Amino acid sequence: MIQRVMTVALAVLMCAGVVSAQKPSVLLINVDDWNDWNGVLRGHPQAITPNLNRLAQRGITFSNAICASPSCVPSRPAFFTGIAPSRSGNISNDSGKHPWRFYVPDAVTIPKLLSTNGWNSVGIAKNFHRGDKAEFDTYIPPFKTPKKLKGVGVSLNSSAIWDIADVSASEMGDYKAASAGIQTIESHEGPLFLSVGIYRPHVPWIVPQKYFDMYPAKTLQLSDRRVDDLDDLAERFKLVAGLEAKFGKGYHNRLVEKGYDKQFVRAYLASVTFADEQVGRLLDAWYASPHAKTGYVVLWSDHGYMLGEKNAWSKIKPWYDSSRSNFMIDGPGLPKGAVCNKAVSLLDLYPTLIELLGLPSPPQKLDGNSLVPLLKNPDAQWDRPVLMTSQMDGVFFESVLANDYRMTRLITGETELYKLSRDPHEFTNLAPNPEYATIIKKLEQHLSFRYPEIPADGWIEAESIPAQTSADYKLRGNCHYPRLDATASGGQMIRADLLAGAGSYIDFVLDVQEPGTYRLSATMTSGGACSVLVDDVKNDAAQADAGYPMKTVGTLNASDGFKEVPLGVVRFDEPGLKIIRFVSAAPKLQVSFDRIRLLKDDDAQVTESKPLANKKMVLTPRKSGGDSQKNTWDSRTEWSQDRPGFEWAFPFIDQNRDGKIDSAEYKMLQQFKRKHGKTWKDEARQELDGRSAQGGK
Repeated sequence: MIQRVMTVALAVLMCAGVVSAQKPSVLLINVDDWNDWNGVLRGHPQAITPNLNRLAQRGITFSNAICASPSCVPSRPAFFTGIAPSRSGNISNDSGKHPWRFYVPDAVTIPKLLSTNGWNSVGIAKNFHRGDKAEFDTYIPPFKTPKKLKGVGVSLNSSAIWDIADVSASEMGDYKAASAGIQTIESHEGPLFLSVGIYRPHVPWIVPQKYFDMYPAKTLQLSDRRVDDLDDLAERFKLVAGLEAKFGKGYHNRLVEKGYDKQFVRAYLASVTFADEQVGRLLDAWYASPHAKTGYVVLWSDHGYMLGEKNAWSKIKPWYDSSRSNFMIDGPGLPKGAVCNKAVSLLDLYPTLIELLGLPSPPQKLDGNSLVPLLKNPDAQWDRPVLMTSQMDGVFFESVLANDYRMTRLITGETELYKLSRDPHEFTNLAPNPEYATIIKKLEQHLSFRYPEIPADGWIEAESIPAQTSADYKLRGNCHYPRLDATASGGQMIRADLLAGAGSYIDFVLDVQEPGTYRLSATMTSGGACSVLVDDVKNDAAQADAGYPMKTVGTLNASDGFKEVPLGVVRFDEPGLKIIRFVSAAPKLQVSFDRIRLLKDDDAQVTESKPLANKKMVLTPRKSGGDSQKNTWDSRTEWSQDRPGFEWAFPFIDQNRDGKIDSAEYKMLQQFKRKHGKTWKDEARQELDGRSAQGGK
């Protein structure tokens, strides 16, 4: 008997040794913009997703998972670096004016960590939202879909396009990406880390006819909605629901009046089923390969998507329909067909892989938790609320998800709370009910922002003050973020890139508990003139508008290097949250803050100035072409200074690789822009990725 036990134990150890030596392969499948409309999470009863369903039967589904930020620009780099947007500053699609590496320059990504520890890493199609090439040993850029359409659909804006592809499924870009993944699985020997991006159901919702036929229009069900769903929310929440910075006012009602809402739901579901089919093809190849014996499959979606719930469309929303992500793991020894309903984040995968694969930790601090305890026992005790951060329409918000509740807090103080177990569609906001004050107090401890106390000398580090930047209709592109700076008092500063036109702003929100007169000043630097405005926080969505009337206490001129600058004097008659707004007078402005001072001085004389910028008169959209008089740049640095947000385009324009842009190259850029219109940036980036894949040729 003893000998038999020793033999079995030795066999187990030998098996473990073989597995360790082989280094388990990992298949990572990411699906763009896929919400809970599938047969696993059951967000829509008609969703046809047989392949996701069978993956769920093989592994464990985290049914209460959210993204780090509800849009792809911040969500994907956060997933692959393990760094939360609240720390990196990459918090919304407007942050995409800079490459994701700008925000996390020293982070070691998941594929890079594996490739330096014995795995061959291969990336296919969209993974990081651009900048993939440098992170993988081998990278295959997205495949283009032939632009053959039946011309029966709708094209309202970049988030509202559907049509029927007049090609077979095998000619679609996602089909080709899955085929490249299958070829990699079948041909590769040894430890493999394969990350494949499936673009649908991201817009445009264009797939072949057969996928539309699966969802007859006559029997189609719309998303769960209530006419009065927004009535129990503060006004800024309603602004965020409408995504007015992109769609303008009344967008939902316009869609319903024309019947577009039904068309979009049908097209989205058709795209979901097409994407599920590509997932199935990858799974078939994986489970037929030697990799499946010891390897892991991870499927995730970068965030959710809203199709009429709360009168909301698209992403970048705080609600569960926008933040909930698909998240599934299968591998040796894991529970089969298990569902874990504990609150988790996509940020949790990085530390989970480290523990599963025995990897060393990367140099950066990881913001997630290892899920290995839940992989062993999905019902284990687990009380670790997770955070999501974002900004849109001039409103910065964070959501905290716990096992049973989800709370959102705006930096202007407005709060919502839902009990998901009995209100999965979040129809009833519990925040105004005093019975839930204890729950809110517990959850708010997990927010990344606080309102700092104002010390006796009035000086407050700028990075400790909650901030937000404006986004008005057709005037998007502003962002703010922390940066290390040795000349700053705390070694860090807050920088705002106000690139969306004169009138763009950055807000700082402070909790002033003692009424009285205050001298305002700051240690800061500004690339141009701006006005300083002050106001009490009000339950008024219009206060997020760049042209909202506030008291102007002073104006600033351009300055170099951090200097203490007097801003003005203001009187606060009531305690509470206050907005200090810096409004740009220039079409483009970069402004940096080290510290802000609020010094109480009841003897000071209140100041009032005329604002430098008036939205109705001065505010104009930023033109991506910049100064039409200039058409040569002698260096990448000069180009970056003149074209903030377009640093990435320099190697695309510099065709002869001499480190300069001459007039002929700039003329070619203008021709390229005219040829491709609104999609020129996407086309240029795809061409850059293609060059990188060919070794820069």
